Amino acid sequence: MSNWNKKSRVVVMAVIIVLLLLFLHFIKILRPIENLAVSATKSIISSGYFVSNYINSHYLQFQEKTEIIEENEKIKAELVQLLSEKSTWQEEKEENTFLREQLNFVKENPYEYEIANIIGRNIDQLQNTIIIDKGDRHGLEIGQPVLTNAGLLIGKIIKTEKNRSFVLFINDDFSKVAAKIHNQDKTMGLIEGEFGLGMKMKLIPQTEKIDKGDMVVTSGLEQGVPKGLVIGQVESVHNQPEELFQQATISSFIDFNKITIVNIIKNQIIEDANQDN
Repeated sequence: MSNWNKKSRVVVMAVIIVLLLLFLHFIKILRPIENLAVSATKSIISSGYFVSNYINSHYLQFQEKTEIIEENEKIKAELVQLLSEKSTWQEEKEENTFLREQLNFVKENPYEYEIANIIGRNIDQLQNTIIIDKGDRHGLEIGQPVLTNAGLLIGKIIKTEKNRSFVLFINDDFSKVAAKIHNQDKTMGLIEGEFGLGMKMKLIPQTEKIDKGDMVVTSGLEQGVPKGLVIGQVESVHNQPEELFQQATISSFIDFNKITIVNIIKNQIIEDANQDN
C-alpha cells in the first residue's frame, strides 16, 4: 500500500505542477522565463535546421551526380556498341565490294586465285612488306603476284610458311617487275621501287616516246606473273640525251597503307585439251 500511495502522490503532484504551469502560462507570469528559453534554444534549432538542409542538399546533389555518371556510362557503352557495329558493317561492306571486283576480274581472266587478309606489316622498316593469312597449305608460292581492286598489282610473295606468307610491295627498293607501257611503241622496261615512296620504270630506250598518263602493266616476261596486270600510270619522264636509257616515274592508283584484303594469282587455268580441238 505504501508504494501505491507514493506513486499516487507523484502522479497527483505531477498533474498539479502541469496545471499550475498552464495557469501561470495563461496569466503570462511565465512569459519572461519562456522568452529566455526560446532565445536559448533558437540558435540550436537554427543550427540544426541549417545542418539538416546542408546534408539534404548535398545528398541530393550526390544522388544527382551519381545518376548522371551512371547515365553517361550507359550512353558511352551504347556508343561503343554502335561504333563496333558500324565498324563491322564497314568491314563487311569493303570485303563484299572487294569480292565482287575480284569475281568480275576472274571471270575475265582465267586464273586460279586465293583471297587473303592482311594480318600484319613489317616493323623493322628494312622492307616494305605485309603478312597475309594464307600460306603453303593454301598453295601459295614465292614469286606469285598479289593484287587488289580489280587486278591492280601491289607486290609479290617473297616468303611462305604453313599458314601465312610475306608480300613485298612493288614500291619497295628491293622489288623489280617486268613491265610495259600501253603506247604506240609498246615500250618495255623494268619497274623498281623507291624505298616505299614510289616507283621508277628504267631501261627504257631513248627512241621510245612516252607521255604522261600512259598506262603501265606487267609485260608477262616473268615466270608466274601474267601480262596485263595494272601497275599504275606514267607521272613524269626523265630523258637525258647523254644517257643510254630514259626512265619514267610511275604512280599507283592505290594507297598501300589502306589495303586490308588481297588476291593472289596462283596459276593460270588451262582449258581442257578437248575444247581446244
